[in-house]
This record gives sequence, structure tokens and C-alpha cells, in this order.
Amino acid sequence: MKKLILGLALIGGLFTTNFASASAYKADDASIDVLFDNSIDITTTVNEMALGSMMAPQSVTGDQSVGGYLVRSFFCGFIGLHRSYMGTGGKSVWWWYFCVPVLGGVTNCFDFWWVVFKGGEAMEKYRDNGKLMVWTGN
Repeated sequence: MKKLILGLALIGGLFTTNFASASAYKADDASIDVLFDNSIDITTTVNEMALGSMMAPQSVTGDQSVGGYLVRSFFCGFIGLHRSYMGTGGKSVWWWYFCVPVLGGVTNCFDFWWVVFKGGEAMEKYRDNGKLMVWTGN
């Protein structure tokens, strides 16, 4: 019981000390307004940089769309369904996904994020491509 009371007193003392020291800071509305007036608006630049190709219209290549690819890659990529969607079909990449599941999952992670950031440009490299690591360019 003594430890509980001592612990509560210690926590109470810490809170009281923090609140007391917070009163030393003063906010002057005029100086804050001056800071806002002198600042540079970077919201447009940040949004363009961060969203990149996701803000651009999603390209459609034949019957395949970027959204369709990403949905298949996110939910069923560990078994290679996104590769089938792009026309890889019965080529040699399938045994990587079924026989080496960890490698298939890691490869799917790279596939998914590469298309998220590059969009239709990356999807063109997946069309009828039987290579396991399409993003390497080999």
C-alpha cells in the first residue's frame, strides 16, 4: 500500500511540475501572425511530390487497369494472380510463387509498390513478361 501511495504521489508531482513549467511560455498573437505572413506556402509542391503518379489519371492498357492490377496484387499477389492478370499465364514465374512462398511474397511486395509509385509506366513492363523480377530491368 505504501508503494502505491508513493507511486501516485510521484506521478502527481511530475504532472504538477510539468504544468507549472508550461506557464513560462507566452504566445504573442502579433508575432505568430508575422511568422505566418513571412512563411512560404508549400502545400501544392508537397502534394505534387508525394502523390506523383497517383494523382495522374490512371492509365488503362488494353483490358488491364492500374486499379485492377493493384487490387489483385494486394489481395492475391502471394499466389501470383496479378501476374496472370498481366498475361504472364503459364510461363516460368509460377513455380516461384507456389514453391517458394516467401520469395513470392517479397516479389509481390516489390511488384505492388513499384506500380503504386510508377503507375502505367511500370505496368507496361509486366505485359506478357515471364521474368520474376521485372523491376530490375534484366
